[in-house]
Amino acid sequence: MTAGETLPLHDIRLLDCSRVLAGPVATMLLADLGADVVKLEPPAGDETRTWGPPFWGDPRDGRSAYFAAVNRNKRGIAVDLKTPQGREILDRLAARADVLVHNFRPATAERLGLDSDRLRRHHPHLVVSMVGGFPGDERARDQPAYDLLAQAMSGLMSVTGEAGGEPMKVGVALLDLIAGQNLAIGVLVALLAQPRQAVRSVETQLVEVGVTSLLNVLANYLASGDEHDRYGNAHPNIAPYQSFQTADGHLVVAVGNDAQFARLLKTLGLAGGDPRFATNAGRLAHRADLERWLAAAIARRSRDELVEALAAADVPAGPVLSVAEAVGAMQDAHGGAWLQEIDGMRLAPNPILMDGGRTPLRLPPPRLGEHTTEVLREVGFDDAAIAELYRAEVVR
Repeated sequence: MTAGETLPLHDIRLLDCSRVLAGPVATMLLADLGADVVKLEPPAGDETRTWGPPFWGDPRDGRSAYFAAVNRNKRGIAVDLKTPQGREILDRLAARADVLVHNFRPATAERLGLDSDRLRRHHPHLVVSMVGGFPGDERARDQPAYDLLAQAMSGLMSVTGEAGGEPMKVGVALLDLIAGQNLAIGVLVALLAQPRQAVRSVETQLVEVGVTSLLNVLANYLASGDEHDRYGNAHPNIAPYQSFQTADGHLVVAVGNDAQFARLLKTLGLAGGDPRFATNAGRLAHRADLERWLAAAIARRSRDELVEALAAADVPAGPVLSVAEAVGAMQDAHGGAWLQEIDGMRLAPNPILMDGGRTPLRLPPPRLGEHTTEVLREVGFDDAAIAELYRAEVVR
């Protein structure tokens, strides 16, 4: 797709009052699909603007690499919602929006005019969408929530890490990401149902998202009642499904059935091996012996040569790449045009392809208050009123 084409959500207006990661992920995905997203920040800005280095450009512009990662294709406005004038701006923006997204705690949302009851009362057409932290009563829901807490309290950390080692978090804010994606799906459902006004609010919560995202680990517990061990890079139900050291790096092998295992042994020169390993159940029962046997053979081979040989044998395997290698591989796979460049930034694209095309990068992540005047004019403020709002420091 190109910037000149009509995108699927081109007629949707979204007011993004969220910050940090989960909410901005959701609104960025919807912006990528064409929604007109106005990001409303406090005068000090989304706190992730300062989460650097690194920064794109002058750090005073507040475009840290972290902030830029989840705020493309949005316009930015800075408003003090703690003031009556700021509340008026909020209501004017909400009056013309289809969706409002925020991730404030309930008590904070109420102070800022973002509580659901008030929004539904004043803007009954609006789909109010929220990312929360904790399920439960009012006290639980008003606790501050970050991805690290959710990874800890959802059980995810308890199953991540080396066998016998310490619990570990995932290397990215995974539950923020999943919560944001789930919220975006919920918003899309609400928009599809909009003519019937069947869905007026959408909410996801980090901890609940974390527990449900345990998937097979959760299913194993529910079926057996047994707590899940940590397996490092291995799999609780399949073997071998893990990483191995080669002569010059690491690779992963993901054997899902006995036929693939037989082809793995043939590629490694181990055909006719130990009968204990003939079935997946046997391989799981003798996991440690299996790992030592395979590791010795794999350690003698170079990473890329063995990956190529396993691919030729139709055995699922791949190299463990660094971030730089992974980006390079994406660039190579897309003719050197995978990264998107705008305003001196290089950004990853939206991975959703539609009709074989990619959604365009229409707007760079905004500088703080970059579009404040433009958006205020759109909702009916004249130049004199706008000047007074700036003078009173209601907007920036």
